[in-house]
Amino acid sequence: MVLLLALTIACARAPERGFIEIRVTDPPPPGVTSAVVHLENIEAHKVVGEEGEWILISEVPPSFDLLDINGVEETLAAVQTEAGSFTQIRMDVTRVEVVTADGDEITATVPSGKLKIVRPFNVEGGVTTVLTLDFDGDESLVITGAGTALFNPVVKLLISKESP
Repeated sequence: MVLLLALTIACARAPERGFIEIRVTDPPPPGVTSAVVHLENIEAHKVVGEEGEWILISEVPPSFDLLDINGVEETLAAVQTEAGSFTQIRMDVTRVEVVTADGDEITATVPSGKLKIVRPFNVEGGVTTVLTLDFDGDESLVITGAGTALFNPVVKLLISKESP
């Protein structure tokens, strides 16, 4: 099972400005009928001077159920930003509510509480940069035999470019 969370960076009319848009797609692992993921504070780190700066994409994006986004993309957040170089994206995973095939309702433990994807990417004027967070659902969400669940995202970042 693979969860794809796409982060799209689209440029506005002025080549020096762009938009960052977050999307999700794909279902939870087998044995799960629902896995609602709640996020906060989605940010991208922009290279500015020595330290850089964090660009807020969304403070409270909508929650999403991995099962409902099977084969479709759902937009979570978008923000306009300046074009430039970025080093990573991060977000808080506040909780994951799971319903198993047996009907058990479990709030998954999220060990770190943060999801960080460290990989440089560029936002170019007039071009859409699509960042797809490719979650491995079988590795990310584990239902234990003790009636508990663990959500520890296993993710790789895929980068592509689209012309307007």
